[in-house]
Amino acid sequence: MSGPAAGPPRGGADPRDPAAPGPHAVADSILLTERLRSEDRRSFHLLGRTWELLPEVFSPALSSGTEFYTRRLPFPRGGRFLEIGCGAGVTSVVAALSGCAAVTAVDIGPPAVANTARNARRHGATALRALVSDVFAAVPDRGYDVVFWNIPYVGMPEGYEHPSDLTRSVFDVGHRCCRAYLAGARSVLAPGGRLFLGFGDIGDRAAMEAIAAGHGWRAELLAAGRSDPDPHIEHRLFELHDIRPPGGGPGSSPGPAPAGP
Repeated sequence: MSGPAAGPPRGGADPRDPAAPGPHAVADSILLTERLRSEDRRSFHLLGRTWELLPEVFSPALSSGTEFYTRRLPFPRGGRFLEIGCGAGVTSVVAALSGCAAVTAVDIGPPAVANTARNARRHGATALRALVSDVFAAVPDRGYDVVFWNIPYVGMPEGYEHPSDLTRSVFDVGHRCCRAYLAGARSVLAPGGRLFLGFGDIGDRAAMEAIAAGHGWRAELLAAGRSDPDPHIEHRLFELHDIRPPGGGPGSSPGPAPAGP
């Protein structure tokens, strides 16, 4: 899911033109999207539940990432959770069923938003709303206690054109997704809110950490693991800590705004 380009990080190398990812990472990601299209699934089973799957939406059943992150995220019971790039909606639905008072799930793809809404109805996740948004652009409120994105892992050079919506789930062109997420997160976080990022070992961790530092964040690795059906990929959960000096700094957000319901 692409986002608006941001400026280069301060005090470090500019990863605007990322080094080409490993050939195996690109080839495996392309094969994965082709498998998604050819299998034409309409449902999958994960985390003890059956989920609907619409065309052009990434299937969490073909990667262990969704289950890995959903089991490890600290859903704020009684609080507010925001997921960027919600896909089929598994993580956001589980957040709502885990006691979050309000869950907002957004995705740039209308099919993913429709898919999330259907799965919310299927499982009775009444605290969840699903919206079309390019990262934070259309998020209508602020004050989230936890914000999360299982971001596309593989960086692609500027100029790459997505052949389908499915490739947006695996490729981040010019690190635009990463830039937009780390540049805009403060605008939606509550005071003391926590920011998380899902990022695999096939991605460019050095570039991610440089972009984070440029926007006043420090990335801490909280958990890592791999399992079927993609044991060749290590999924990694990071928390981003605010390292700006008092009074603001890189990536400062606008003043406070009312939280949503």
